[in-house]
Amino acid sequence: MTNITKTKITVPLMIIASVFAITAVSYSPSDVRAEFSIPEISGSIPITETLEDYSDKSEIALSVAMAVSENSVENGKAMWGKLSVTQGFLVYAIGVLANDDVFHKVMVDAGNGEALYVSEGVSRGEWKHSKHSDGETSKKWKDHYSNLTAEEREIKKQQWTEVKDAFFALSLDERAKMIMHFMTMKVQFESLSDEEKDAKKLKMKLMMEELLPLSVEEKTVKLREFVNSL
Repeated sequence: MTNITKTKITVPLMIIASVFAITAVSYSPSDVRAEFSIPEISGSIPITETLEDYSDKSEIALSVAMAVSENSVENGKAMWGKLSVTQGFLVYAIGVLANDDVFHKVMVDAGNGEALYVSEGVSRGEWKHSKHSDGETSKKWKDHYSNLTAEEREIKKQQWTEVKDAFFALSLDERAKMIMHFMTMKVQFESLSDEEKDAKKLKMKLMMEELLPLSVEEKTVKLREFVNSL
């Protein structure tokens, strides 16, 4: 084993242009952050140049990498994924949520689809009490719903949990399409004017306010309609 690369994963709670807002919010009411020590890996696509977009070099789709990651974790559901370069090889970094909100990181070879690394599971409780817990984001969550009673806040948490369940009810292809859409939006968001950003935020806020009160089945239908509109 040679140098160990530490990769920080950040799964934001409620930010515009990120599908993580849909899939991770019910996992924890604060940012999910952690560092995994990835052992030496050997992929099939070496990368020697720095590019803004490596998608043309990948030989498998995100949905395939997500399927591999789910097969690598018992009862796992792929919640997000992105193409990246790790230790000089092109890989998909996939976040997988298993039973009881146990989180895993899976690195999948972007060439042959091999699972190169599967992290140990980290529980929701361990996230909350780890040094990576983001107290500031937790405070923002509480401030955002400060006008609600404790009972009403619990209802909001349950509604966000149902958003996650609805997202996982989508097919792998549908989830992958949504993730790719929001990843693109996140990049484009940085180039918008303040007025355009505010308009995007308002549109997302209104969409989520409409989505939250629905049943899981209705949420699933709405998410599927959104995917089909992309």
